[in-house]
Amino acid sequence: MASLVCATCRKLIPMGQSAVRCTVASCNTGRMKLRFCSVTCWEKHVPTARHRKASYVVEDDSPA
Repeated sequence: MASLVCATCRKLIPMGQSAVRCTVASCNTGRMKLRFCSVTCWEKHVPTARHRKASYVVEDDSPA
């Protein structure tokens, strides 16, 4: 998996570091796959996205 950029603060999420993913389908379809560097950045995303039932998943990018 390549390095990602946080959808809120635009900080680089390096390869091998965990990322937070929004579980709402509209945030994960097509080219728009939102990832966040922390739960705090995900929480800043929720009010602007107006999700009804928002939650997140922490994705571990470590090698299997």
